[in-house]
Amino acid sequence: MTTTINASTSTGLVNTADTSGIIKLQSNGVTTNALAWVSFVGSTASINASYNVSSVTRSAAGVYLIVFSNATTNLNYTPFISASPSSASGARIIPLAYCAANGLTVVAPTTASYQFITANYPNAGVNYDPDYVMTGVFGN
Repeated sequence: MTTTINASTSTGLVNTADTSGIIKLQSNGVTTNALAWVSFVGSTASINASYNVSSVTRSAAGVYLIVFSNATTNLNYTPFISASPSSASGARIIPLAYCAANGLTVVAPTTASYQFITANYPNAGVNYDPDYVMTGVFGN
C-alpha cells in the first residue's frame, strides 16, 4: 500500500493510501523522497541494493534498463545517474539518460522503466561498463 503523507499549507497534514507498497512524503502535493533507487555492478547488472526496482537489464556494454517494481504515476520523474570509473581501464564515464546504445537516439521513459547508457570519455561513442553504477528517481 502506498501511504502518502502530504503537509499542505491549505489542508494541513493529509494521509492517503493505495495498494502499491510505497511511502511518499509530500510538501504541498510534491513528492520529496526518492521513488526508486538502485546500486549495481556495470558488467553484470547484478543489483547490490535497491528500492522499488525489480530488475536491471544490461543489453550491451554500458546500456542499462531500469524496471520499477511499482510504476510511477506519470512520466514527470527525473533520474539521477552516477558511475565509477573502471578500475581495469581508468575510463572516465559519462551517463546519458533516455538514450539508445548509439548515444544519439532518444529512448523515451515509461512509467514502468527508463534506459540510460554509460559512455567512456574522451572516447566518444564507446559505451563502457563501470565497476559501480548508481541511479535514483525523484518525481510524483
